[in-house]
Amino acid sequence: MRALPLACLVCLAVTLPAWAALPPQYQRQAELSAIIADMGVAEAFGFGGVDAIELIAPDHYVVRGGSCVLSVRIEDAPNRHEAGWAGPREFTLVVGTPACSQ
Repeated sequence: MRALPLACLVCLAVTLPAWAALPPQYQRQAELSAIIADMGVAEAFGFGGVDAIELIAPDHYVVRGGSCVLSVRIEDAPNRHEAGWAGPREFTLVVGTPACSQ
């Protein structure tokens, strides 16, 4: 009889870190905001600006503006926190070279 409350407590403790992760729609919003705010992306398109941002694969976006296309990849940032830390995904942007057609 004592084993049931203990088993429930262990199950609850094991699932706690999962509660701290961002839901997918908010994670995507964080990634899109980072792409829009990135100076490398802004410099690639100049005054023409960004027309569209498209997710083409997990962690891989294509940014379009005018006649130019730019690849942006999402990479996990090194974990700066202690073991067992949970929270939103920390990432960095890897901005490619713009390809423009004439």
